[in-house]
Amino acid sequence: MPQESPPVPEHRALYRRWRAQRFVEIVGQEAVVETLRNAVRLGRVGHAYLFVGPRGTGKTSMARILAKAINCTDLRDGEPCDVCPSCVAIREGRALDLLEIDAASNRGIDQIRELREKVRYAPTDLRRKIYILDEAHQVTRDGWAALLKTLEEPPGHVVFIFASTDPHEIPATILSRVQRFDFRRLRQAEIVGKLQRILAESGRAAEPEAIALVADLAAGGMRDAESMLDQLLSTADGRLTAERVGDLLGLADAASVDAFLAALVYGRALAGIAVLDTLEEHGRDLRTFTEQVIERLRRVIAAQLAGRAEGVPPALATTDAGELARAARRLIGLDLQRARSGGPRFALELALLAPLVELPAAPVAVSGLSAGATPGLARVPGASAAGAERAEPSAVRPEKAPSPPAPRADAHASVPVPPSASEALAAPADLDLARLRERWAEIVVVIGHNPAARPLIEACRPLSIEGRTVILGFPEDKGFLAAALERRRGTLEKGISQVLGASFGVRCVATNVEAFPVDELDEEAATLLEQARRIFGGEAAGVGDVS
Repeated sequence: MPQESPPVPEHRALYRRWRAQRFVEIVGQEAVVETLRNAVRLGRVGHAYLFVGPRGTGKTSMARILAKAINCTDLRDGEPCDVCPSCVAIREGRALDLLEIDAASNRGIDQIRELREKVRYAPTDLRRKIYILDEAHQVTRDGWAALLKTLEEPPGHVVFIFASTDPHEIPATILSRVQRFDFRRLRQAEIVGKLQRILAESGRAAEPEAIALVADLAAGGMRDAESMLDQLLSTADGRLTAERVGDLLGLADAASVDAFLAALVYGRALAGIAVLDTLEEHGRDLRTFTEQVIERLRRVIAAQLAGRAEGVPPALATTDAGELARAARRLIGLDLQRARSGGPRFALELALLAPLVELPAAPVAVSGLSAGATPGLARVPGASAAGAERAEPSAVRPEKAPSPPAPRADAHASVPVPPSASEALAAPADLDLARLRERWAEIVVVIGHNPAARPLIEACRPLSIEGRTVILGFPEDKGFLAAALERRRGTLEKGISQVLGASFGVRCVATNVEAFPVDELDEEAATLLEQARRIFGGEAAGVGDVS
């Protein structure tokens, strides 16, 4: 008869095996631990508590430890012994008077009324009944209303402990009747310390960089860190390395993160798209990649502000914090959870196709408008140079130009009136008309995302620059389009400033645009427009000549 193999022992998740059982075992949260221990030691336990904080920071563990301390028969300076019958029953989940309720699935008024009825009965095996409501913010307003009277005048044998990640959803009438304790995110060193203890007891070795990477990805949550380590330990034996951690968790390599970040900051859309192509070929999750880029950008900005070269990639060594902050604003609006319309790839490409340019290190003298260089330019009566003095932090602030003289009373938008030399304003040192025309293809793509503005931006072309105001021209027979685009000046200014990397005002005029030829697109701009048409499904706005 063949010998039966011994049964495989049941595996328990690390976060369950390593759950804290006493106050002293809680990692971090020192202020909360000290206050609750003193309350138990002095016999000043409240009737209702609210534990608030991010997931995985110890709220439920603290609630169970408090339940032990309240019912422990061998309390030691406010610390539960964890060996008496009450402590053991709570630890093993056998205590009938400890009720853990998931408020996400027991949130309605009927469930709360049932709970309220059970509260009146005396405990059977513990000294006091403990009700732990996890995700308490999920309880409906009717449910809270049904529980309000019980919280206001509870039986002496009952203690409520609510745990929530979103206390703003809990009514103020409930908040005023509980003692609130806020749990903070754990520091990386605190998470690393516990992971090292787990590895030592498991007999496994790991590179310090690998442990630090897991702790960093946990974002302050011990449970997330323990779950990731559990996954890594179950894959294979041997020493854990940072490279292996990255492969198993689907992380992009540091070089790809830095390359994409440089493309975003410097407006190199094609280089950024190439990075995304490579990542998808290797099966990397772009949502995780975006989080890596954001975290990397945060650290680079912090290093730049502190004047530290350590941790700053060479490609960004000469970039100031202002340019990095503008790149960060591009990432804030990304919707990584979109299941349709391209998903995270589409969101990242949108950020690349409206790039920020690197401003020149030294100012370049650029002559402004002149009567000979701007034939046929029309002046609009009452138009102001709005936004002429706004500047981004990293931009070179031009000297304040004199205000232009008032327009003649007989001026009209459809009648070409060339400006005099005294009316011409010098362009700011960081932008000239040639540079504006070079970036015009990208400006059209960005503003063309707005369906209402797309036909308008297609019909105009850049004419000149006055101070920090971009002058856009429409054919004389389409003056109504100039008025329509003027009403959408906010969208126009935002799109132009977004591409140029500095704030500019906009003014629209009707004039003889044939006097302002548009240069042919170079190879790189044409490739960029082709990428835009691919991404936007052929809806990219054109920048051809206007007839």
